[in-house]
Amino acid sequence: MSRAEPSELPPTYADYPTELPTQFSVGAYQSAPIVNVTELQAHLRLLGAIHKLKEDVQAQDTGIAATDKDLGWVVFVNRAVYRFFCWTAATWNKPSPDLGETYIPPLDVIMVWHTYLLNPRTFFEDSRRMATQYCANLVAIEEMPLTLISSLIDANTLEPLPPSEERLEFFEYTTQIPYYTPINTDYSDVLTLRCPFCAYTNQLVRWVADNKRGFAQTKFSHVCEQCIKPFTKSNIGVRRFCEEVTRRRAGERVFISETLLNPLTGIMEEASSNELMDKLFQWMDAMYQVLRPIPPGSDMNVGATKIARGLGYDYLKLSDALHRGPRPGIAPDRNHQTPRIQRISVAYSHAGLASIDLVGAVLRQGSFIQKMVKLGWTRPGRFDLASESAPLVRSIARYHAFLDLMSVNSTSFSVPTLDIDLAWHTHQLKSWHYRDDTYRFLKRIPNHDDSVEPLLLCKAYDITARAWKARFGVPYSVCGCAPDADSGSLLSRFTSKIISLGSSSSVHKRGNSVTSIASSSSSNNNSRKMEQSIILPEIIVNSRPDLVSMEEDEADATHPSEHNQQFGDPNSEFAQGTVRMREKQSAKCVASAKKGASRDPWRGLQAERNEKREEHKEAFTDPQAGSGVYYPYWGVSVAIPVG
Repeated sequence: MSRAEPSELPPTYADYPTELPTQFSVGAYQSAPIVNVTELQAHLRLLGAIHKLKEDVQAQDTGIAATDKDLGWVVFVNRAVYRFFCWTAATWNKPSPDLGETYIPPLDVIMVWHTYLLNPRTFFEDSRRMATQYCANLVAIEEMPLTLISSLIDANTLEPLPPSEERLEFFEYTTQIPYYTPINTDYSDVLTLRCPFCAYTNQLVRWVADNKRGFAQTKFSHVCEQCIKPFTKSNIGVRRFCEEVTRRRAGERVFISETLLNPLTGIMEEASSNELMDKLFQWMDAMYQVLRPIPPGSDMNVGATKIARGLGYDYLKLSDALHRGPRPGIAPDRNHQTPRIQRISVAYSHAGLASIDLVGAVLRQGSFIQKMVKLGWTRPGRFDLASESAPLVRSIARYHAFLDLMSVNSTSFSVPTLDIDLAWHTHQLKSWHYRDDTYRFLKRIPNHDDSVEPLLLCKAYDITARAWKARFGVPYSVCGCAPDADSGSLLSRFTSKIISLGSSSSVHKRGNSVTSIASSSSSNNNSRKMEQSIILPEIIVNSRPDLVSMEEDEADATHPSEHNQQFGDPNSEFAQGTVRMREKQSAKCVASAKKGASRDPWRGLQAERNEKREEHKEAFTDPQAGSGVYYPYWGVSVAIPVG
């Protein structure tokens, strides 16, 4: 990797590229491709297999899925997360650092592993913040071997291939659970959970129960079979916090979730973390002596129980206590929480060993997988021929350009399109390389925010699109969503790139950087269309076919990636008001783009696509996107604060 020589001219292409260049410009650097076509192909096969797994679960004619397909999938994901924790908490005794085929878990566990890695800061911090078997195993799996995993999936059916005897035995011996995934779940299926109050191992916790009290349901509560007290996931999470604090008091290396990494750079800073914890724990120290060492040989269970009882086993009370630490004279206001402290308390609001609710994360990721399926990119054989690889090559090129954009817009929250997000996800699955590459380019490790409030997400997308067009001279998206906002300062950048011949006739030359676009007339039957028709120049010269395709059948790849938006209740007034606001903004952009099509043909093309593609759903206007469809079964109603 070398520093780039200053250049004002973009690369020149005669056609849509089907091979990667040897180097990309990212900020001040020239870099070899940081992901490649083979890795994207392997990733897409994995996504296709996960989608096939979901279809199989929802197609069952017995169990929960037989009467409620969405609940059936939510329950399955809960069981997959449980199995993932069994795998990662087990003692592996690996003879070598390489993650060979023997150690690859079943597909449902791979699905959770995949999602966890797509929250790069959370995964990295969880792997480094304590000296436990779980953390050590996370270090061992921080680089997902995509090509190996892809080879364990049938290329034609997308079904997992039968495991080797060694692979099956390793999983079952270390986890003490069956290798094969339980597809069906009914009211009699149970799991084991330790009571957060008395530490008794409950053997009869139901996955699904009456009144939504099952572990995989929104109102989980189980009466302990020993102490006869009902407990919830929040109780389990707060107990985990108290046990970590107590282990720290005993002299173990422990850093509380969301304290070990610098929020701006993502770099690990142990000294700063210790200082932060000392401040946050001031109030709890006065009440429960959490900063004072405990004598050797002390019963840590007793110490953890004392803190947990003081906090009422309630993550909201934990948040209050953390807020009181640095501001002892100010009463906590739950409506105006410090984002970082809120993230800490949310990390301990659920059951499990991760600092993120992996069930919700998998459900949100499912929306992105569905988009890849709809694009046809997961279809077996879709990109087998090199001549058909242009969309993947462009995906990689756009991802490098996305990083380049981030290098000059370090304070902005950048939002990817679907094709960029695929390459970004693929890069994140190589956790150590992702951290090394992005820190070299950007001097920070970007987090892939998993749950974002929709107004923030759509505003950030608009900023990203404007910055992209200003830097590269071509639109960020041509899928049919709202056109770019008008900007006189941008128009001058396009005068040398866009040639207007003043004719409205149509001749479309496919596979070439010069593309003709037909004008479209209005329709009274579509409320999205205006009475004014769009008059476009006959020819638009696409100076960057590596970054945008004029082919309409590839347009959807540039749709904004919105799987991480979090509307909460899709039927709430907030959600519906957000949708109306975005639709109103989109209509204004379309009207403006139509009027100015002769000045900026790219915006005219975007407006034409918006009106022509009637079936295309405007980004950020579907409360069911992301995990919205699962709200009744999952119930999380607020986004985790970014930062």
